[in-house]
Amino acid sequence: MRRWAVTVLAGALLLAGCGSDEPKNAEPPVDGPFAECAALSSDNASAELPDVTLPCFHGGQSVRFSQLKGTVVVNLWASWCQPCIRELPAFTQLAGKKDAPTVIGVVTTDKRNSSAALAEELHVTFPTLFDDRGRLATALVEAERIKSSALPATVFVKDGRIAYVYQGSALDEAKLTDLVDRYLGVKV
Repeated sequence: MRRWAVTVLAGALLLAGCGSDEPKNAEPPVDGPFAECAALSSDNASAELPDVTLPCFHGGQSVRFSQLKGTVVVNLWASWCQPCIRELPAFTQLAGKKDAPTVIGVVTTDKRNSSAALAEELHVTFPTLFDDRGRLATALVEAERIKSSALPATVFVKDGRIAYVYQGSALDEAKLTDLVDRYLGVKV
């Protein structure tokens, strides 16, 4: 009877820890499908953008959102979000176009291994930040730039200012291209 109780207790403890396959506070893996993040920031901060610093997904330099430079499309996504999964190919297509704005992904409230596996499956290679606690989405809600922290959300940034925020159904390539043209003035 005692052996059975120990086995049941050990099994319960094992199950209790299976919510994540990553140790807490683990260092991010260096290898991954994403591009480097070092060139995303400038030295000048914008008062218009939330001042949130996020680590590059695969390690290296962190990016301070308030210091994004140039014309940027920021997509907040997660591997558990079905609309995010549907729209990621549109962002990959945009990132691969010659005259496109910089595309940045922000893995939001997700597990590193799950999002990396999805990114590899969908061939997502644009620079991506890791925000496991959803700090950027929370800051955007607090600044009244988005209505909720629901995903997906896409932020269009021009000249250090938020030009437009799209939140809702999955974007396809045509709709994303239209929004880039309309709000960032970039024809792709």
